[in-house]
Amino acid sequence: MKLLFKQRFLSWFDSYDIYDEYGEVYFTVKGQLSWGHTFKIYDKNNQEIGMLKQKLFTFLPKYEIYVNNRLLGEIHKEFTFFTPKFFLNLSKNIISTS
Repeated sequence: MKLLFKQRFLSWFDSYDIYDEYGEVYFTVKGQLSWGHTFKIYDKNNQEIGMLKQKLFTFLPKYEIYVNNRLLGEIHKEFTFFTPKFFLNLSKNIISTS
């Protein structure tokens, strides 16, 4: 499945719509005022499903990924000269056995 990001025009904070290949909104991402960047992620039914929260005082951008207020991992940018690279590190205990 392809997902396309489109930033909303004239928004106070960063807001994005994420579309599928058929042009239907799949997710909505809304920025919030906080120390660093915080983005809440909503599904098609406007239900909050997760959050990205920027870690402060890091040399390069680093974001923590939360679902149901549970830390699942982080996205961080690596130092490169030409092409930006981001890496996703997921926690080892994402899948619960209960």
